[in-house]
Amino acid sequence: MNKMKHLKGHCQACGGHLEFPAELAGTSIDCPHCGKVTALWLALPPEEPTIPRRTVIWTMITVLILFSGLAGAIIALKRAERRAAAKRETNQAAMAASLSNSDHSSDVSPVKPAAAEPLAVSEINLQKTPGTSLVYAVGTLTNNSDRQHFGVKVFLDLFDSAGNKIGQATDYQQLVEGKATWTFKALVMQRKAAKVKLSSIKED
Repeated sequence: MNKMKHLKGHCQACGGHLEFPAELAGTSIDCPHCGKVTALWLALPPEEPTIPRRTVIWTMITVLILFSGLAGAIIALKRAERRAAAKRETNQAAMAASLSNSDHSSDVSPVKPAAAEPLAVSEINLQKTPGTSLVYAVGTLTNNSDRQHFGVKVFLDLFDSAGNKIGQATDYQQLVEGKATWTFKALVMQRKAAKVKLSSIKED
């Protein structure tokens, strides 16, 4: 004897549990629970979420970890910016202090003017002796110091009209007293000499 197959469903009015033969599916009956007419339909299986709950939980944990890491990176960046700003301010303050100190030191210790040379020579001219062919380079040497200078010798460079050096003339003085003046007179052997300039002063 064949066993009749039964299906399970719910009343559309009260939701009560119904069990009926399979061949009656789709027909209507009076609900034994509430007495209202209801169609006999197979009960739908309970809906399951499309995304498993475990996947949702792990996704949320991952998002939280990412946000935590991002927040930590932002905090570290802010700290680095504050340290860099503080370092810049310190360097600027040190530079300003250094400039201020240099300004004060320049006020306290002014540069002293260079002292006058102990032996100074005036402008030198070429002079021809009247009635002769002799030419001399004549100038003045002044002793600006208080001490005596011994064996003073002047060396003069000679140039032609084109500015080319053609020789040298010298003169010698055994003693130049302090604050005294010596007029030197150096014989010029080069006939083409047109200009003369002091080369050096030496002492014995």
